[in-house]
Amino acid sequence: VDVAELKKPVLFFFIAAVFYAVVAYTTGYFSRVIGIALLCVFAIYMFVVVHDAMKRRVDAENTEPAPEEKALPTWKALLFLVLGAAFIAFGADLLVDNGIIIAGRLGVPESVIALTFVALGTSLPELVTAITALVKKRSALSVGNIIGANLFNLVLVSGLATAIGPFRVPSSKMIGAYPASLAVDIPVMFAVMLIMTVPAIKTGKLKRWQGIILLIIYFAFILFQLSMN
Repeated sequence: VDVAELKKPVLFFFIAAVFYAVVAYTTGYFSRVIGIALLCVFAIYMFVVVHDAMKRRVDAENTEPAPEEKALPTWKALLFLVLGAAFIAFGADLLVDNGIIIAGRLGVPESVIALTFVALGTSLPELVTAITALVKKRSALSVGNIIGANLFNLVLVSGLATAIGPFRVPSSKMIGAYPASLAVDIPVMFAVMLIMTVPAIKTGKLKRWQGIILLIIYFAFILFQLSMN
C-alpha cells in the first residue's frame, strides 16, 4: 500500500468524524448548517484529491515513460466501468428490498435489518471492488476504495441528507444516560477506522489479524443490537 496516498484521505475522514462526533455529543442535533459544513469538507477533499492527481500526472509526464501495458481502449474501459457499476447497483437494490421483506416477516428489529441486509446491500459495491482489486494485486485500490467509501458516506451522503432533512440523534435506545448511538455506535466507528488505518499507515500493509478483529467487532455489534431489542 502506498502510505503517502493514504494519509490525506485518512486525515480528512478523522477530521469529519471528529466534527460529526462533537456535534452529536454537544447538541445532539444535526441542522441544515451542519449538513452544508459536511458538504464543504467533501468539496475541499475532492479539490485536494484532484489537485494531487493532476500534479502526479505532470510529474509522470516529466519523467522517462515506462513501457506501456497492454490495456483496453479508454472508451471500452469507461463502458465496462459504467455497466459494472449499474449491475452492482441493481443487484444491491434487489438485495436490500427483498432482504427487508424477508427480515420484516421474520420479525427482525429495524436496527438489525439496517446493520445486515441494508448495510450489506449498500456496501456490496465496495466489497466486490475490494476483493477484485486484491485478486488483481491492486491493494492500493482496495484500501482506497474502503476509506473513500467511508469518507463519502460521512461527508457527502450524511451531509446531503442532513442539508435536506435535519434530524436529532435517536434516543429510543438508551445506555445509562446516553443514547446507544453516542455510547456505542460512534466509538465503534472510530475504533474500526483506527484498527484498519493506523497499522496500514505505519507498516504499509494490511494484515489478516486486522480483518479477523473487524469481523469479530461487526458480529459482536450485531449481537449487541439484538440484545437492545
